[in-house]
Amino acid sequence: SSSSSQTEISAGSSVSLSCQLYSFSFIGVSCEEWFRYEGIDLLWENQAGDQLKISDSRYQISAPGHCIMTVNTTLLNEDDNREWRCEVTQRDQLKTSVTYTVKIS
Repeated sequence: SSSSSQTEISAGSSVSLSCQLYSFSFIGVSCEEWFRYEGIDLLWENQAGDQLKISDSRYQISAPGHCIMTVNTTLLNEDDNREWRCEVTQRDQLKTSVTYTVKIS
């Protein structure tokens, strides 16, 4: 979910996008245990559909607690109209996603 539908941002600004999965199904167990048992993955993709990796030099990706995944980056002029998508998959099937589109002001 997004806290607002539109935010003005300029090139050179840092942006942090977080994606968190909530479920009453995992009360009493850790996210990692629940994800592993249910075959769930939470991931970020770029607009080409490539998964952002922790090793990508342009992005800092963190997954504290496994139920939340955050991507941090500094915006470039060429990021105008670029999309980043958070996806939840279960056993390699897409369950839901949210897309953020960058508009450079």
